[in-house]
Amino acid sequence: MPSTATLPSTVFATNHLAAEERFEAWRSSISVIFDVAPMGREPPGDFQASVTASHLGALLVGDLHFGPQQFSRGSPRVARDGVDHYLVQWYRSGGFVGQHDDRADMAVHAGDITVFDLGRTQRTYAQPSHVLSLVVPREIAAESFGKRDANLHGTVLRQGTALGGLLSDYLRSLHHRLPDITLAEAPAVVQATTQMLAACLRPSRHTLAQARAEVQGVTLERIQRHIAQNLATPLGPDVLCHRFGISRSMLYRLFEPLGGVAHYVQQRRLLRAFHALASPANRRLRVAEVAARNGFLSEAHFSRTFRAAFGLTPSDVRAMAAGTSVGAASAAGNVGPSTAEYADWVRALQV
Repeated sequence: MPSTATLPSTVFATNHLAAEERFEAWRSSISVIFDVAPMGREPPGDFQASVTASHLGALLVGDLHFGPQQFSRGSPRVARDGVDHYLVQWYRSGGFVGQHDDRADMAVHAGDITVFDLGRTQRTYAQPSHVLSLVVPREIAAESFGKRDANLHGTVLRQGTALGGLLSDYLRSLHHRLPDITLAEAPAVVQATTQMLAACLRPSRHTLAQARAEVQGVTLERIQRHIAQNLATPLGPDVLCHRFGISRSMLYRLFEPLGGVAHYVQQRRLLRAFHALASPANRRLRVAEVAARNGFLSEAHFSRTFRAAFGLTPSDVRAMAAGTSVGAASAAGNVGPSTAEYADWVRALQV
């Protein structure tokens, strides 16, 4: 029977420390990868930093928040620590300016993705930032890139570019799904992730073919997210194909497992309408308004399709909501002790 054990995870945070202790605690924590220093002579009094990391066996995923500071890996440090990984960083907010290889200037802004080769030098000056990072051993990356040295140091994928958007969508999805990934599934996730990195960072016929399933999965998620955010607007095949730059045949193929694109859109609209009708906060909204806000042009058509889907009329759902006291419930997460420290994990990836 496949293992259902979840991924090891660990959390580091400075918020429980006295203000004067926070930067030194952060310096010690991140020292496995970087030498850090304050921007000025002293760190700001409100400095905070945190790392939530998950271990997939062959690579690490870290969700980091940190205050302003300098990060560096100089030649003595590179020669001394022997860390031989790629560091992929998606700056969800913040950014930095700096240099890599002691001479090449670079700037990264919110939404950009950058890659550093930890076997080479760098110095950056970072703003307060929220970063999703991947630590990928060189040998693992080489299997997808097709060569051991892919010369990625200092690579930046800009927000708004096709490949930058595609990779950030994949990283967002990976981060969201980490709590549900089991140890048995981790090797497949590692392979999919490195193939996606190769397809976006060094696109070629070979790397794109390897990552075809992951690319299509991310495209489907992007369309689903757009549908969820725009249920009141036209969402026909022509609109979606134009919005996402894909053919009708591709759109139909993506949604075939979900019953087709028209069926999927209608079900999303019906579910959103059901929740709106069931919410006491919307009790003053007429049924026609709920229908219109969810993309139905006719109240009669909405009522027919609603009853066919749920076996209830919109008025039935509203009446039930009015007679039911709805409470909010929350379940405590299964939070156990950290299985390892982030620094130990980074070192162990070298084995």
